[in-house]
Amino acid sequence: MANIEDVAKLANVSIATVSRVLNNKGKYSEKTKIKVLKAIEELNYKPSSQAKHLAKVKYGFKIGVLISSRIKNILEKKRNEYGEMDFYSTVLKGIYDGANENKAEIILMTFEEFINKKKECDGILVLGSDKIPDYILNCNIHKVLVDNYIVGKKINAIISNGFDGAYYVVDKMIKRNYKRIIHIHGPLEFYGFRRRFEGYELAMKQNNLLPITYEVAETQESINYIIDLILAKKPEVVFTSNDPIAIMVLNALKSKNVKVPENVQIIGFDDIVFSASTEPSLSTVKVFKYEMGNVALERVIELINGKNLHPYVTSLFTEFIERKSTKGV
Repeated sequence: MANIEDVAKLANVSIATVSRVLNNKGKYSEKTKIKVLKAIEELNYKPSSQAKHLAKVKYGFKIGVLISSRIKNILEKKRNEYGEMDFYSTVLKGIYDGANENKAEIILMTFEEFINKKKECDGILVLGSDKIPDYILNCNIHKVLVDNYIVGKKINAIISNGFDGAYYVVDKMIKRNYKRIIHIHGPLEFYGFRRRFEGYELAMKQNNLLPITYEVAETQESINYIIDLILAKKPEVVFTSNDPIAIMVLNALKSKNVKVPENVQIIGFDDIVFSASTEPSLSTVKVFKYEMGNVALERVIELINGKNLHPYVTSLFTEFIERKSTKGV
C-alpha cells in the first residue's frame, strides 16, 4: 500500500508539500498541485491521519546556518581557481531550496557572529568540519551538523559516506590489478578527510597492500613541494581526499611532463563542477552535496516541530564517476 513518502518521491516534492496539497492549505504552484494529484492517482494513495496531521505543521521559522571563518573566506573568494567554493555553495543551495519550500528564513553567519550577536533562531545548521565552539555545541537550540559528525556527541548529523566511497574506489582499482595506490589528503582533523583516509587504508590492508599517504595543505605550493617524493614511489594511481587537491596534483604532474592517465591515474573526491572540465577530465567520487543540504534542512524543521526528537546520523552513499583521468573509459 502506498504511503505519503511514496507520493512525495514520485511527485519529486517534500512530504510537507504533499500534505499542503491534500489539505488545500499553504502556498504551492498549480504545476506542483497537478504533479502531486497525478502521483496520488497513479499510486491509488489513501491519505492517513498522519498525513492530515502534517498540514498542521508550522512554517516560517528562522534557521541559522553557521559556518567557520575559513568557509566564509572560501565562499567570498573572487577567484575559484580550484573549485573550492563549489562544494559549500551546492550544499547551501540545497538548504536554501528546502527553506523556500518550507517558508523558512535562512540567516547565514559565522560562528562568531552567532555567538556575539545572539541572534534568535528556531534551529541551526552547522556546516563543515571545522572545530565548533562549545557555546554552539551546548546551546539549548535544535541543531543539525552538516558534513560533520562528532564522536561522543549525540547531535543530529547529515554526512556523506566518505569511508564507503573511498573503500569502494580503491578496492575497484585493486581489482583492476593496480597495487601502487597513493593517497594524498588534507588535515585529518576534518571528519570528511579522516573517514576517506580510513576507507583507503582498510581497502589497501584487506588486499595485503601497504598504504602510502601524504598530508598536504590545500595549496599548489604544498603539492609541488612533495610531487617528487610521490613520483619516487612510482604510483599507478593517486587517490586524493577532494577534487581541489586532485586538480593541483594534475597541474604538478603536467609541469613534470607526466602523462595522465598513461603514466599515473588520478581520482578525486566530491565531484565539484570543475572536475568535469579539467584536461583530462577528472575521475572522482560524487558526494551528493545538494541532497545533504536539503535533508539537513528537512531534519531541523522536523526537530522544531517536535517530531522524531531522538538524535541520529544520516549517511548519504557516494557514487564513483569515472572520466578520463583513469583508464576505465
